Amino acid sequence: MSTMTIACGLLCTQQQTPEKPAPILTADQAALQRANQRIKTLEDEVEALRKPSQTQTKAKPKRPAKQPTQTYEVTAYTNGAESTGKSAGDPEYGVTASGARTKTGHTIACPPSMAFGTRLNIEGIGVRTCEDRGGAITEGHIDLYVTGVSEARAFGRQRLKAEIITK
Repeated sequence: MSTMTIACGLLCTQQQTPEKPAPILTADQAALQRANQRIKTLEDEVEALRKPSQTQTKAKPKRPAKQPTQTYEVTAYTNGAESTGKSAGDPEYGVTASGARTKTGHTIACPPSMAFGTRLNIEGIGVRTCEDRGGAITEGHIDLYVTGVSEARAFGRQRLKAEIITK
């Protein structure tokens, strides 16, 4: 046998494998297949949204929203009996409702709606911290701590704007 005959014999005896026809799907199976493809697409979209984009990572940090300014009735108080009912020998003299000691230029008494530690920037006064309460301190009223009775009387009762700067 010649080389040609052997090659032809090999080629001629090889049979092509028939392709399997695609399975025939029922309408329900086809709908399920489309739904699964849509679910995969949506999962990919959700994953893409979870990853920060280049523009989001380079964006400037947002500033906290500025708190609105509110007008308060502002009065002044001292550690003395005329304001607190406590005398200098009382162990609670000079101690605020929060447990801190009163400090000039720092302490204010606020209504119960303001948490201790809330800082306010009071017009013409400056920044003060809510550390005390008082029986007469209701919503819209702030009591400013001062050292002397004459200073408290001179301050009187004023309507001032204040902005909450931290809560």
